[in-house]
Amino acid sequence: MNTILLFLLVAFGMTDSGTVSDVLNPPAKEEAGYQLPYPNREAKPADLQNQVFQLKSVYSQFSVAPMNMEVSMQDQPRETLHLELRILGKPREELSNQEIIQIREAIYKAVGKRFNLEITTRVIPKEADIVGAISKIDSTNRQVLIVNTDNCRDEACVNTEKCWVNFVNDVVIRHGERDAKFEDLKLGDWLNVWSTGAVEQSLPGRATALEIEIAEPQDTTPKSLATLMGTDFKDIKQIDIRFGDGKKLVITDNAMIADISSKLLNIELIPSRDQRTVLGFLFSMELSVGDRKVKYGNPLWIDGVKYQQTVLTEELNKDIVKYGRANLPNLLPGIK
Repeated sequence: MNTILLFLLVAFGMTDSGTVSDVLNPPAKEEAGYQLPYPNREAKPADLQNQVFQLKSVYSQFSVAPMNMEVSMQDQPRETLHLELRILGKPREELSNQEIIQIREAIYKAVGKRFNLEITTRVIPKEADIVGAISKIDSTNRQVLIVNTDNCRDEACVNTEKCWVNFVNDVVIRHGERDAKFEDLKLGDWLNVWSTGAVEQSLPGRATALEIEIAEPQDTTPKSLATLMGTDFKDIKQIDIRFGDGKKLVITDNAMIADISSKLLNIELIPSRDQRTVLGFLFSMELSVGDRKVKYGNPLWIDGVKYQQTVLTEELNKDIVKYGRANLPNLLPGIK
């Protein structure tokens, strides 16, 4: 039957080019794009980027907000728009694949054309990025000034972090297991803040909070290092020290071990309110106490809890570095 049809088409001059496949299996029509509701039908990537970022009605429909947008190739034959969204009031949740598809289609419809569009979700990390105690409350502008004095040893401390924190309308505020609101904040409250990630380089800095945790009051009762580590630091046979630049030192001298042991025995600590992970370290040391091995270092982490430095711990830090430099050339360059 197909052969007869082709013969008739050729006989009547209805096809003078093409192939049998073209006639019998005509190409599918290209899917028509949405009509662009703007005069410029050939928007450049930068123009398209601005259009997509400003689609407030689309984002409102899906209860999301745009956080960032970039244009890149990333091994693609054409430019790709990378759109990062956050879910309003749910900073720890990700968009599902189905939600991403629905948002992408809504964007195509609003813009009037299809293009390479990758959508991801901004999710806050496990750790807060800004911490501190409230020192000022500006109720008119819904912002607070927080100050982190955890590294201070006296009232004249200048090593402080200060930041004005603004609140998005959908900010999540938690106090223990219950929800809280801006009006619940009080001077002196310690806040763990998860921000948008952008901090203005002003003095003090400025950031916008997505989630805030009001910390419970701190127990400031000092505990001896011996109690926290479960040892009296007697019968130390050897101390293995690893410095932050990778150099190592083994101490077996009895007098030196006795000096370090006596300093450790006098140390008392309280937990730090700032429990953020610190990148890098000054030193870590492993003490062989009888048949046990216990660890001490700077920063001061014990059983997953970070403790504040004290005058005694800082004196010990200097002694350890002094011991190291007496035996290891060029130890910790750039550190006094």
